[in-house]
Amino acid sequence: MGKGVMTIELNKKTAGLLTRVLDSEYRRLKLELMLTEEKIKKFENKYGMGSEVFLDKYIRGELGDDEEFMEWYGELRFLESIRKELEELKNIEERISRKLRGKG
Repeated sequence: MGKGVMTIELNKKTAGLLTRVLDSEYRRLKLELMLTEEKIKKFENKYGMGSEVFLDKYIRGELGDDEEFMEWYGELRFLESIRKELEELKNIEERISRKLRGKG
């Protein structure tokens, strides 16, 4: 067993409930992802530049500290964290599903 790994035993009913909870959280995060992407697209359209260009200029200090730029930057960081959480939830759910099917 690797560092930071914890093994717990669940009965199938509890594992099924956990899977549904994870799926619900996954769907909530997908909605957050969509809303965040919409906000970012509005910034890109308003300022006529993609987020990669914006991020490069913002990090180099070329855009100043306008409140909207700080918000755009925050949305990009939030987007990154949502994507990581979604991937992690997907992996957890897949592992649980494999166990429930008796394949893992």
